[in-house]
Amino acid sequence: MNLATRTKWNQNDPRQLFQAANADSICSSVHITRLAPGDGILTADWKDYDAEEAKQREYVLQYRLRDQTESVRVSLSASAGSITISGLDNGSDYEVVVEGIDPQKRSEPVLSPTRLFRPGQVPGNVINYIHPEDYTYGFSGRSPASPSIVRLPNGDLLASHDIYWGLAGQNTSPIFRSKDEGATWEFVTFLYPCFWGKLFLHRDRLYMLATSTEYGALLIGRSDDGGETWSEPTVLIEAGSRETGGPHKAPMPVIEYKGRLWTGIDYGSWTTGSHASGLVSVPADADLLDASSWTIMPFLPYSQEWPGTSVGPNKAGLLEGNAVVKPDGTLVNLLRYQTNGCTPSYGRAIMLAADADRPAEPLVFHKVIDFYGNLSKFTIFHDPVSSKYWSLVNRVGNPNTAGQRNILTLVNSDDLENWHIVKDVLDYDSNGWPEDFKKVGFQYVDWMFSGDDIYVASRTAINGAHNFHNANYLTFHRIDNFRTLA
Repeated sequence: MNLATRTKWNQNDPRQLFQAANADSICSSVHITRLAPGDGILTADWKDYDAEEAKQREYVLQYRLRDQTESVRVSLSASAGSITISGLDNGSDYEVVVEGIDPQKRSEPVLSPTRLFRPGQVPGNVINYIHPEDYTYGFSGRSPASPSIVRLPNGDLLASHDIYWGLAGQNTSPIFRSKDEGATWEFVTFLYPCFWGKLFLHRDRLYMLATSTEYGALLIGRSDDGGETWSEPTVLIEAGSRETGGPHKAPMPVIEYKGRLWTGIDYGSWTTGSHASGLVSVPADADLLDASSWTIMPFLPYSQEWPGTSVGPNKAGLLEGNAVVKPDGTLVNLLRYQTNGCTPSYGRAIMLAADADRPAEPLVFHKVIDFYGNLSKFTIFHDPVSSKYWSLVNRVGNPNTAGQRNILTLVNSDDLENWHIVKDVLDYDSNGWPEDFKKVGFQYVDWMFSGDDIYVASRTAINGAHNFHNANYLTFHRIDNFRTLA
């Protein structure tokens, strides 16, 4: 294979990804495409991307306790597949590698990059896992973040996450597929450069809206084959930087209203001290890959002069807003509100109103509302069956630990302004926030309605994550018969 021959955005072959990223070493043709540690087990997926050489090779998976010399060797039956190993010690770090051996040659075995993992009990089903000290994708990061989930027209589920670490490249997003309603998952491709990505369907076509990196260019691309290959991405907003500010986003809802698609985008950076808020939109019948079809409204800075805002020194303001329509038809951007260090320090969110008939006009302040879990990204959808708005939030269980993300709570509202707790879906609060639980989080969840159920993709930190923020898992969860819970 000629590595100079590449697809437009996606890198199905990890060697393409490593070369595109100018990684220190080019990955071998043998690659572990997915890890899923569980309770005393590991599921590992692998593939040899050299189709010709794979016909002659035999494959062995080796695993051992980290930094030990004695390995367990397991013969693999093919050049690609999935294997589950059991009898592992929860809480212990392991190394795993796949080697390809050509018995007709005396050359050295072809080895995959060595991966790290730690078994342990995990809620939900594991989509993917990256150990916090696994530098395989170090050019981008070493933590799964920004989960996104969507159902394809053929019924398959797709989930994505970016690979994050503070001040790292933050530029790579793998995509995974499930053909059995989230029970099992398989690797599809990498998107590079791609960060903060949101998968969404429009007119039964699959899109990814993302940035190229943290505060990089705002991009959109399309796949016409279920995520296997992707178009060249279109630049909607030019790249900025951490120092000067640039496009900021999360996997936020893309909704259709009054003949246009709408979604929330921020502009700024943590370095500059705040993010201004806006919506981008495009006619629903337009070519979404034509940048000239999009309208980028001016971004509105946060103001402490707005009535009802929290009082205090923190001016970080708002980010990661939900485009959503109120019962009276008002299009609003309901945003995460950074109230750290203020009074009150949690429990509020802010609505900014848009003029849906004039998409080039900036947002205006609408109101402050009481809201659970305002310190972490949340996604809101309206359910026409129940006529309610629903969200999954990181509810605060202890006022002294307002930033905690170890409780995930289902909430709903009739009017988008008054919210009610329905159920704690995941609760690892354990009577406060003991030291061990500072490394647990179920956060930044993306979710969707699926009939009577809710399907959730979570950025999950547990079993030895670096901390609650820098997660090590992407997990899938299912909330059955969610309407009856209310």
